[in-house]
Amino acid sequence: MPPYAELHCLSNFTFLRGASHAEELVARAKELGYAALAITDECSFAGIVRAHVAAKECGLKLIVGSEIQFSEGPRVVLLATNRAGYGTLSALITQGRRSATKGRYALSLDDLHDGLPGCLALLLSDPLPSREHAQAIAAHFPGRAWLAVELFRAPDDAERRAAATDLAQAPGLPLVAAGDVHMHVPGRRALQDVLTAIRLGVPVFDAGDALHPNGERHLRVPGDLAQLYPQPLLDATLAIASRCTFSLDELRYEYPE
Repeated sequence: MPPYAELHCLSNFTFLRGASHAEELVARAKELGYAALAITDECSFAGIVRAHVAAKECGLKLIVGSEIQFSEGPRVVLLATNRAGYGTLSALITQGRRSATKGRYALSLDDLHDGLPGCLALLLSDPLPSREHAQAIAAHFPGRAWLAVELFRAPDDAERRAAATDLAQAPGLPLVAAGDVHMHVPGRRALQDVLTAIRLGVPVFDAGDALHPNGERHLRVPGDLAQLYPQPLLDATLAIASRCTFSLDELRYEYPE
């Protein structure tokens, strides 16, 4: 199996989106032979502690991150590379949550004015962001930003990959593979559909295009991923994972001065 690290994965702590527990995601990633797994709940670290405990028990490298939907439109996965990065990302999440009502958050690209030292950025390509937003992310994270290509065996996979390649050229964003994982196994698709319907407040039958068109948003066998992505995009996942060395084991209580 080709080595692979999943860099975009939601647990059930991303309420009414993720359909698997963090422990299940970690166990499945280990079973599939992943080099690393990033838990990236939306504007939250809620699933990280349980994932950390499970990863230590099975010997899987865990990456701490978060998915952020900015008010201007782009979705970005932010990954902490070290203790300082964990702190800056924590502060950003706190700021976003305090700027909105309970259960929501609000963040603008202007909130990235300091470039979040110690963090890497994956600009998500579904939906395809504007060229201006791609350039903004590249400018905020010089040498620390990628455009994530997420393919799900859809009829337009080739077109989407070509569009992402074209978009990435102007700002100089390298491409990387990612899975937009919402569940640890495909058998959770029915549950994920129900969660989507609850989030929208409609019956599953009426959820329509809001439901994922197939069950591909699960942790997939690396051999299957090798059929979807060019090898350089899979190799990029390992390069990114190698830069993320932070572990919750580094956290200790710090007495106030």
